[in-house]
Amino acid sequence: MPPISANRAGVILAVDDVAALTDFYTTHLGFTVEAQYESPAYTTLVNGATRLSLAEQGHPANDLPGFTMTVLPQGPTPNHCLVLEVDDCDAAYEQLRSAGVEVRSEVFRPPWGGARFFLTDPEGNLIELETLA
Repeated sequence: MPPISANRAGVILAVDDVAALTDFYTTHLGFTVEAQYESPAYTTLVNGATRLSLAEQGHPANDLPGFTMTVLPQGPTPNHCLVLEVDDCDAAYEQLRSAGVEVRSEVFRPPWGGARFFLTDPEGNLIELETLA
């Protein structure tokens, strides 16, 4: 059997306020809206080869019985981290800080190369922006 070949990767985040997070990701992280739905609120965003969907929490999906997407408590032990590769980590850091985004760390340069820093969106979801070596 041949291996599964993925064309694009993405993530769906359960959130409290789809509209507010849509605004955050489009304003600060360069995403554009690919699709939006109202009931329940759901937005699909894209940026390059990255797809990010924001789903209003608490609504079961008819095609996934037994599962309900819910917001998990955030804080110093997150259960996920959205990683975005950017061209210039230092420039992104300065741009986001000056825009008042909650940047959670300074730019770090690991010994294997590249650079990265962390921020959180308005609902506390952890995001890493990195530039590879």
